[in-house]
Amino acid sequence: MNRILILASFFLFLIAETAAADIQTTGEGATRQQAIASAQREAVEQGIGSFVNSETVVVDSQLMNDKILSHSRGYVTGYKILREEKIGDLYRITISAKVDGKSLKDDFDSLAIVRKNAGNPRILVSFSKNAENAAAIRNRDFVNETYSGIVEALSDSQFRVVDRNTSEKLAAQIAAAYDSAGDISRAADFGLRYDAEYTLIYSVTLETKTGSLATTAKLRVKAQLLDNTRALVIASKSVEQSGSGRTLEAIMGKIANDAGRKVAGEIMESIRKNWMDAQQNGYAYTVVINGINDSEELVRFTEMLEKFPLVNDAREVETEGGKASFEAVYRGKRDQLDRDIIRAARELGWGVRKIRAEGGRSIWRKL
Repeated sequence: MNRILILASFFLFLIAETAAADIQTTGEGATRQQAIASAQREAVEQGIGSFVNSETVVVDSQLMNDKILSHSRGYVTGYKILREEKIGDLYRITISAKVDGKSLKDDFDSLAIVRKNAGNPRILVSFSKNAENAAAIRNRDFVNETYSGIVEALSDSQFRVVDRNTSEKLAAQIAAAYDSAGDISRAADFGLRYDAEYTLIYSVTLETKTGSLATTAKLRVKAQLLDNTRALVIASKSVEQSGSGRTLEAIMGKIANDAGRKVAGEIMESIRKNWMDAQQNGYAYTVVINGINDSEELVRFTEMLEKFPLVNDAREVETEGGKASFEAVYRGKRDQLDRDIIRAARELGWGVRKIRAEGGRSIWRKL
């Protein structure tokens, strides 16, 4: 027991160290501000060194300079001047800087400076009640078998699936948002809450016919695939599976499982294509900021945003009437883009607040 407590304390210590570390550094410059900026950059470099080991592969030092070190101030959440002196025309300042180690490591990893396998995406599978035929369906056993077939097919292909308990807890909320109101954005948000890049929403209908010798059944499964990051429906598939037997119960388990596997197989190609494209090229997002009055102000903002690792490109769309819009190609999730928008604004001395978001479009206000 004591050993467990010691290990737990040790890991909590490591987490705290990664989240925010105090680093003492000295910087020099022709002006006082340049010396402070130099010290901050050195603190960030030391912060990187704290989690780089002998197995780390630095694939592009210039990229690291452009995307991380060029805006070191964004990782320094606070600092205290310990010593200050001027030698001739040169300022020399020693600071104790608090570095946001978590954001720094996230960005470092995002650059592929540390080579990692992106792996397969995580998928939330949720049942929709919209198409359920209450007159024909006496129990939900075959619905569960359909779910099992979908999950088994996804798992067999090395896709990660949100656990069933979580899926069932979210089913009612997703149904309320997606089935009733058609609110794709809210439904996608539930998926992102559990780190699922995609949500597969399926529904079932059943047709049965009872004869003198056998009962026949035809199960239709419809599935839609949501890209949770962009809050878009990117695929819609429908399959049918039939069977016959002496009783309905005797045949439903098999055809339901087979139908689940079949519809998952139809959906998986869309997942692979979308996922690979997103990993290589990123998603296009539209961002509108109210309170920006001229193009030069927006250019400064987009240039700063482009310094962040996950931003491939950021280009102005229009600036007029006290608001500006731009398109960003981003290799991350919506919440990560929100984080980088706030960080870029902070580096320019701004405050921003998100007003609303709909799919790949978000609206902000400059404070």
